[in-house]
Amino acid sequence: MKILVPSQGEDIISKIDNHFAKAKHFIFMDTDKDVWEIFENEFIHEKHSGDKIANKAKDLKIDTFIVKNIGPHAFDILTNQGIKIFYYEKGSIKDAISKLKKNELSQMFKANKKHGAILGED
Repeated sequence: MKILVPSQGEDIISKIDNHFAKAKHFIFMDTDKDVWEIFENEFIHEKHSGDKIANKAKDLKIDTFIVKNIGPHAFDILTNQGIKIFYYEKGSIKDAISKLKKNELSQMFKANKKHGAILGED
């Protein structure tokens, strides 16, 4: 499985970044090879950066994303590519990946963020 996670830091013990599109880094994990690497978010200062990250996931052959929040455009691009999106709120990226391997994370079937606000907030 190839997983991409927005990260607050530069390694797998970092927490998941709250803002998918504006995360400074992404952690890429290949669970089949048990290796990970870090990518800087090259789109962080661009308009519609979430859409661009979602499109780049296809080039990386990602099949899974783990996020805290994700907007509808990026969500649709990812799911239309067959990429599954899972929700994880607390703990490290390493913990999230471990829980994913044990089928303990909830798959997301819709976006939970829109234009900078979490859906359901006023």
